[in-house]
Amino acid sequence: MSLRRDYAVEGRRAFPRKSERNMGPVFRGVAALVASLALLAEGPPDEAARVFATTGARTSAVRSYTFGLHVDFALKTFPYVHVHLDGTGKYVRPNLYSIHFRNVPWFGKGFENIRMDPMEPVTWPATYDVVSLMHDGTRSIVEMKDRTNGHVRGVHAVIDEEDGLRQVQWSYVNGGVIRVDVNPVEVDGYPVPQTEDADIQVPGYHVIAHATFDQYKLTTDPP
Repeated sequence: MSLRRDYAVEGRRAFPRKSERNMGPVFRGVAALVASLALLAEGPPDEAARVFATTGARTSAVRSYTFGLHVDFALKTFPYVHVHLDGTGKYVRPNLYSIHFRNVPWFGKGFENIRMDPMEPVTWPATYDVVSLMHDGTRSIVEMKDRTNGHVRGVHAVIDEEDGLRQVQWSYVNGGVIRVDVNPVEVDGYPVPQTEDADIQVPGYHVIAHATFDQYKLTTDPP
């Protein structure tokens, strides 16, 4: 479905049709969930801290980087809308990670700029307590819970010792689940996201999204 909208004209001003206006809360909710976008075998907290720290070891020399971002959203429940967004992103050491969308439609206004720090494992110890940790080859499976009694019931993450974060899933007390799968690529010898796939299911709505990252420009420490 195109992002172009039909409008009813009143005088010299154009207003979205009533059906279009009613879609606003739906997409604001989806955008909020995406912005928020970022458990069950025993493992010591110190080992978990080591795993989180290891995720940044290979990129420790990277001071910052910028990238292009292209995202396709599809609402799998009524009104079954498809939206394509283009934008740019920036990472600044130690954990500032943000994106900016250029072409946000009217119903998503206010979500042009999104902080993506929850996708950085090094930030998790400040937000979550580790419930369990187990290893499967080069991968660590971490189960966590929110340090405050909020809307997050649990967090499941899969971290690869070479490529970093490969999957993170947030489970919510209302039954909602947000899962993000990360497919990395090496740029100048450093692992960075190439694609990410998100599956967002909350009561009444189901959204999937596919993001492609390109045009990386890295700034690193001198050798």
